[in-house]
Amino acid sequence: MKKVNRSILQSIFKDLKKGFKRVYWFVYTFFKYHFLTIKFNMSRKEVYTNKISLLLPSRERSKKFERMLTSLKKNCYNPERIEILLLLDEDDKEIDDYKKILDYFFKDLDIKLIIKNLKTHAIRNNFLASNAVGEILFPANDDMVFISKNWDKLIDLEFSKISKNQPYCLWINSGKKYNYLHCDFPILNRTWYKKLGYVGSEFFNFWYLDTWICDLSFKSKKFLVSNKIEVNQLSADTYQNEVDNTFLKNKKDGIPEKDFLIWKDTEENRKKDAIKLI
Repeated sequence: MKKVNRSILQSIFKDLKKGFKRVYWFVYTFFKYHFLTIKFNMSRKEVYTNKISLLLPSRERSKKFERMLTSLKKNCYNPERIEILLLLDEDDKEIDDYKKILDYFFKDLDIKLIIKNLKTHAIRNNFLASNAVGEILFPANDDMVFISKNWDKLIDLEFSKISKNQPYCLWINSGKKYNYLHCDFPILNRTWYKKLGYVGSEFFNFWYLDTWICDLSFKSKKFLVSNKIEVNQLSADTYQNEVDNTFLKNKKDGIPEKDFLIWKDTEENRKKDAIKLI
């Protein structure tokens, strides 16, 4: 009986802690967003126009890549200032398909195709970031689509509320129920990247790039949650018809479980890196 009671109490405590976290971060992000917005409007400062670099590792997903680019271009205010860094593995079976898509449909976009073998998702993103020229670094996925019209202009607006000298992360809306607790596609300014020297932590086999960034955001409080910019991730975790070989490859050999254990063991690393952002 004591064991059952203790279990019930632990469950209640866990639920209370989870509820408090939701309330705290909802209130914090809500008031912070509106405070910075009012402050910016009252200052009458101009909106900065930024070069935006999309970091896009992909593998054997040329059709999804085309779908993503189509939505990007359709909803972009100024495509000329968007830089897309596309990274493919040397043994990718669809390299020619990617090239055809770029040649036939998207010649007017600034797309840099890089074919290079790199081990993990984070290493790929960090390599692309090191070759990017944009003031804004946007780690993207080939299975996402852009929903918001003039999404690039909205990114400018939100980052203009923050000093360029401050490391900052912008959380956009990807359809999460509690979008103030996690962002699938956190966007970074260059100052954030310079402070840390990386976009994603290279401890992991594949997962946790976005989760790591979000946790640093919480710990440093250097982030802004915006509902103005909306994307949709057509993830194979959610949509059965999106399952492909790339998804299955990243799920095999217990990679998610291994990365979860790494996550639990790297709390101190995240604390140290968060201090660099403060």
